[in-house]
Amino acid sequence: MTRVPLAVAEVERSRDHLTMATSRVETGALPERLDPRDADVVAPMSDVVRVFVNDSRWWQNASFALPFLGFVLSAGVGWLFGSAEALGFGLFLGVVTAIMVPVVLVTWRGTSTAIALCERHALALHHGTTLHEVPWAELQRIERVEYLGNVRHKLVYGEDEFMTVESEIEEAEELVELAFALSGVSRQVDEPRL
Repeated sequence: MTRVPLAVAEVERSRDHLTMATSRVETGALPERLDPRDADVVAPMSDVVRVFVNDSRWWQNASFALPFLGFVLSAGVGWLFGSAEALGFGLFLGVVTAIMVPVVLVTWRGTSTAIALCERHALALHHGTTLHEVPWAELQRIERVEYLGNVRHKLVYGEDEFMTVESEIEEAEELVELAFALSGVSRQVDEPRL
């Protein structure tokens, strides 16, 4: 049995009239963990159907976190037990961490901290800055992309333009289902119903 989120079922039932009670703005119930800068953008909008939050942080990126943890552990063990090899490896990982910080920070600036699905469009925000605005009328397809066990979705609206729905977005599967319902875009043959 396929589980259809309540918001998707209500959108499908009231396709012509999308002013539904599930609207987070109408009920005053924006997600608790929504960044205040994102809330400032979303709160005044009258056509918001649902807001999805990505509450991860830049330092949780594996490209930074893993070498940093390796640096702390290896350098700590090297210092504590007087092991030059462990200390040297720890210092090497410290250099790798230092090199990765600007890379991670630059890529983090392009990561959505919230995605608002509205009656006529989808809006990706990063701390109050609009990253992408995809009008449903321009949406061509929704692609599922899997890489090394990490599943993402792309809302493709131009030849090379797309909005990425990262797996870190809370309830990402519901976001994709609601995007299908709001946009009216048909599923690709290989796109399973979530």
